[in-house]
Amino acid sequence: MIAIEFLSNNALGKNQDKLQYILTAVKKGDKIVVLEQPLTSSEEAQLIQLTMQQVDKNFAGIEIATLGSAALDIKSHLVKLLGGRTSGLTVVGPSKIVKQIKKDPNKLNLLTQK
Repeated sequence: MIAIEFLSNNALGKNQDKLQYILTAVKKGDKIVVLEQPLTSSEEAQLIQLTMQQVDKNFAGIEIATLGSAALDIKSHLVKLLGGRTSGLTVVGPSKIVKQIKKDPNKLNLLTQK
């Protein structure tokens, strides 16, 4: 069985805590995490770096895909400063079960295999 956990931005704490929570949840190998708001490119890079430090024979790593604007342009910075939200989401799953991610500007297709 594969579980899918949908997380609101409020459920996640500070950057490092958020990334560690995601990695811990996915590392168990049977859960895909969907985040309400997309990770920034720097958060994605940090998550990949944390993951690479923990890869071993039992944990092959993660697959990650972001839909929507993860880049923080001037408009996104202004929206965030005013307390608003930018659109998008991020999906993170263990490489062991996420076999393929197809992405286009409007949708993500995940192929999984347990």
